[in-house]
Amino acid sequence: MKDQTIPIVFATDENYVPYCGVAISSLIKNTNLAQKYEVFILYDSLTALSIYRLERLSTENVTVECLCVHENITELKVHEYNHLTITSAFRLVIPDVLPLYEKIIYLDSDIIVNDDIAELFRIDIGDNILGAAPGYYEKDENGYGYVHIIKDLKISLNDFFNAGILVINTKGFIENNVKHICFSLLSTRRDLYFMDQCALNIVCKGKVHFLPIRWNYEWLYLFGLNRPSSILNARHYEMCDNPAIIHYDGIEKPWDYPEQFLSDYFWKYARNTIFYEEILYASQLLRMREMLEALAIVPKYRKVAIYGAGNAGRRYVDKLLTLKLCKIAIWVDKNYADKQGYELPVCAVEELFSTEFDHVFIAIENSAISNEVKDMLISNGILKEKIIQIRNA
Repeated sequence: MKDQTIPIVFATDENYVPYCGVAISSLIKNTNLAQKYEVFILYDSLTALSIYRLERLSTENVTVECLCVHENITELKVHEYNHLTITSAFRLVIPDVLPLYEKIIYLDSDIIVNDDIAELFRIDIGDNILGAAPGYYEKDENGYGYVHIIKDLKISLNDFFNAGILVINTKGFIENNVKHICFSLLSTRRDLYFMDQCALNIVCKGKVHFLPIRWNYEWLYLFGLNRPSSILNARHYEMCDNPAIIHYDGIEKPWDYPEQFLSDYFWKYARNTIFYEEILYASQLLRMREMLEALAIVPKYRKVAIYGAGNAGRRYVDKLLTLKLCKIAIWVDKNYADKQGYELPVCAVEELFSTEFDHVFIAIENSAISNEVKDMLISNGILKEKIIQIRNA
């Protein structure tokens, strides 16, 4: 009898497309050719080129499809922390987006898969809402992670799980109102530093089937360890000789630190994908950015706004996204309704005045129009010294 099709979900934004592509490629590399798999990639805003590049990863037994979840998250308010963004919370809408599947695998994009994901799918999680691997934290009363889990989340270390790899019981997820309760927590509490992972741990407590750690082998607490033997004393982390999924959680990533323990797994898969050269280029840009920041030439994480989504605006946004020297807080245009499917969402000009930013760049080539926009911004309360006009973006 033919096995059922296995549904797997990823989530990404434009910046993470290459790494999501490597994760999917590693998954495909280890599939059983007699088994069918469906890979869904949730996104809010991706360019047509990125969607094409991801979906062309499809093979004879694996289909890859990008699904826009903008309508599912447009009214949601989430406090973002650290390196995490609202994209992380897309896993909370999976049962709404794919309600016809009784069981779904969710995978973060900062992973590589070393084994057939069908083996994970076949693990029986019973009536539990989720299947998840234990999250790693040492019992250290002075450690930030330990204190956060015990005091803020009020969860014991034995009950804490990492949400980067999940087996989701769709019916149980919906019946327990998990999505709504989690988003309520994410919009009201400012102490959920790992965002939806924290919320899921609170809401699903006691309703989780714990998976073997080989299905979520975290490198967050292995990073910087040049002697693998020193891991042996860490909770849960006896050396795993056959990690099925390596999860590169944390701020540091293998594409930025190729010399670190377990990075070689990532590069083994990356060098055989269409994203390889792009990842190498981005890694070099990171080194340059870090040098500029260290020399105080460029302030770290400066927020900017972009006015103009014509040719000049698109070129300038593309440059900023490539160099990653600052964060684009908002991109606006008078004709924003006609500017869909761009690198970032384009908003109405009115939204600019309720957004926090350090500078606003007017990316309009016509000098007269650029000057009119500058005068308009000043008349609406934006300080003159915050406005920078770009004529040759």
